[in-house]
Amino acid sequence: MNWNWNETTIDFPFSFQNLKNLLNTVCRKENRFSQYELIKWCDNLTMAFEEDEAGEFNEFDEIAFGIARDIECQWDLFLVNTYSLKELQNLDLSKVKLPKNWFIEWLEQLNEK
Repeated sequence: MNWNWNETTIDFPFSFQNLKNLLNTVCRKENRFSQYELIKWCDNLTMAFEEDEAGEFNEFDEIAFGIARDIECQWDLFLVNTYSLKELQNLDLSKVKLPKNWFIEWLEQLNEK
């Protein structure tokens, strides 16, 4: 299958550990990337996982896949529940911020594993 990969400034391989590192960075407010960049990276992670025919991902990466998918879905829900269609058409997505406690919860889920 041929996926349309998102261009993102985050150039980390797709893995459980890298998702954990990125969430840590956001929770500590040390990220030099927008949350939108993280969302695009998470979307790419889920596509990489679905495309993984060689079985390179392990059980922890599978957990990361589920959390990355949740991050993507919550982003989409947040946008449609927060902004009108007209606002969305002109919105600079790099300025949108999800609640910090959501990132803390996702990080806690990863830390439990």
